[in-house]
Amino acid sequence: MALSCLLTRISHWAINLIMEVKFANDDLARICTDEAHKLGLPVAVIRAARKTLIKLEAATFESDLFNLGGLDYKVLKGNGNDTRQVRVNKQYRIQFTVVGEGTGAIATITFIGDPH
Repeated sequence: MALSCLLTRISHWAINLIMEVKFANDDLARICTDEAHKLGLPVAVIRAARKTLIKLEAATFESDLFNLGGLDYKVLKGNGNDTRQVRVNKQYRIQFTVVGEGTGAIATITFIGDPH
């Protein structure tokens, strides 16, 4: 099921979708399709990652992600890049970069998996 299909479902609940979510490559974009199993992730992780992406896109500002405690939002430092990370479950994470602020913010997903 495509992410846009999921977002259409929740838009009926009057959630204002502000932050745009993009993917660094086509393989990562599979998480939103019926080909998500080709990523090699467990089915439970795929479901949880889709829910996390919806929360990410529903954020009005980057600071909103701090307030969602279950996401365990962190800004990773190192190698000169400011990568952000949110939790999918106890083991898996989604890493992304953010360009812009507020209504023009674009989150580019760079990694979905186990960073350990």
